[in-house]
Amino acid sequence: MFRTPADPARVSGLRAVVVMVLAMLALASCSSIPMSGPVATVQADSGESRGTGYTFNPPGPTPGDDPKEIVEGFIQAGTAPQDDYRIAREFLAPDLAGEWQPVQRTLVYRNVVKTVGSPSETEFVLQVEVDTSINESGVRTQAEEGATESLPVELTEVDGQWRISSIPDGTMVSTVDFRTLFSPYNLYFYDPTYTYAVPDVRWFANRQGISAAIVAALLEGPAPYLAGAVISAFPEGSQLVRRAVPIESGAASVDLSAEVLTGTTFLRRQQMQQQLELTLGELNTVSTVQMTVDQREVDLGSGPDPEFQAAVTDPAVGNVQVGILNEELVFYEGSRPVKPEGLPSVDRLSPREPAMSLDQERFAFLTAERNRMFVIGEDRTAVEAASGRELTGPSIDPFGWAWTAAGDGSGRVSAVSVEKPAEVVAVSAQWLTERTATELQISREGSRALIITREGASTGVYIAGVVRDRDGRPRGITTPKRLKASVPVDTGVWANEDTVIVMKSSAEAAVTAEILHLDGSSQRTAPLQGMVEISAGNGDQDVYAQTNEMLYIRVGNSWAPQRNSPLVIDPSFPG
Repeated sequence: MFRTPADPARVSGLRAVVVMVLAMLALASCSSIPMSGPVATVQADSGESRGTGYTFNPPGPTPGDDPKEIVEGFIQAGTAPQDDYRIAREFLAPDLAGEWQPVQRTLVYRNVVKTVGSPSETEFVLQVEVDTSINESGVRTQAEEGATESLPVELTEVDGQWRISSIPDGTMVSTVDFRTLFSPYNLYFYDPTYTYAVPDVRWFANRQGISAAIVAALLEGPAPYLAGAVISAFPEGSQLVRRAVPIESGAASVDLSAEVLTGTTFLRRQQMQQQLELTLGELNTVSTVQMTVDQREVDLGSGPDPEFQAAVTDPAVGNVQVGILNEELVFYEGSRPVKPEGLPSVDRLSPREPAMSLDQERFAFLTAERNRMFVIGEDRTAVEAASGRELTGPSIDPFGWAWTAAGDGSGRVSAVSVEKPAEVVAVSAQWLTERTATELQISREGSRALIITREGASTGVYIAGVVRDRDGRPRGITTPKRLKASVPVDTGVWANEDTVIVMKSSAEAAVTAEILHLDGSSQRTAPLQGMVEISAGNGDQDVYAQTNEMLYIRVGNSWAPQRNSPLVIDPSFPG
């Protein structure tokens, strides 16, 4: 039987999570519920998650609890997902206990949950300041700053004890508890050519059955911002026979409904198998995946299909950057600038912000006025390819297209074939017309775009999907998801498949860059006086910064000057 080996770089055992068990805090007197962790003991969990390895065990209802205590206890019990939220269901009236859907939505709140009473002691309104929300498929949505929600609650008496008879589906957890209770996982989809595996970060509660939740979400398809930009080997409507993916001795068994394989080729089945292995490889208990239909092993053929290719995850960009020295394009590796062989002289164009393809054979750059973009293809001729006001620095995707956006508020995005500069695609991005683009960088697998915008006095950092046809020709940019940056920004770069680094250039001030992971976590770099450019290679430690006097390399969280090198400006890794 043919089976594609899981990518070991994706196995989550390489990433340990250290979890601090939260101490119990007493309930506030009358109008709020504390934001800290739930009451009672913490015990080892034998579940499949890669995360905490611990579960909270808050108490159930106590005889004689008044309505407010029942509501408060129910919210605390939402931090215990084991046994399908058994403890939380104990606070519900029998009719609601069987219908309540705890994973339909999780509200992650800041500070406290405030309870607002009514003339009736059986009705309350819960008011929360929302940080993020997570839907049943693990898609996490960042709330606008200051966003709040009000949730109505009703209670009734059951055998002389108060129980909740009406409350919206879902649970609430504090920002303090969230990272203990939930873990991020990458679901993997394909670019339209099946060359690259594209990560789609999802969040799931650390509990038994998480493998089934992950596979069910994978079969449902990509998150909204990636819809149209990535594809799945599984046909629309694919489902598990039952919501379970048992794992035994490291082998995960994925039992699919029969219609999933209807009319499929060995090639498509091998692509399905690979997609499952890449995704379930995120679990530290999974080493192999067996795909079955109605408990019968799927025939994958006697060997790899001639058209099958192992999907590339997290493409590496090498160690060579392109930059500018004495108004000419140069390669820069370590501390040595080298003139590339065969490139034309471009000093008359005063080049700025060069970009280079992954194979180091194609180039693009702006003129000093930022109103024209030139490209250099295999014919080694510099050709004007696009024009406009305040163009963003070019980015070259793996399919040979150079991208730039006009920074004039028009929302105009252009993609130009480097080998056929006359072939220009006006890329549709309707949402950008309300903003001014200051940065557009295509991810290394070509399916996503990092876009930084100016919106009045504020700025935004976005990740959008890149829609292409099966030949890789760009067609559009999807409505994006927003990343939360805590520093001012006007420029940014990709550091790997799920990390970007952003900053606001300034020749005069001390600049702090921020490393943003697509799972929502972040880290600030040490400030650097006069930082005007930043570049990132293979990860958030392979980072260079430029001032008007010198290049620096990131060492730990400090910046080391490259004193024995001439000043190469606007350095950039491929992409």
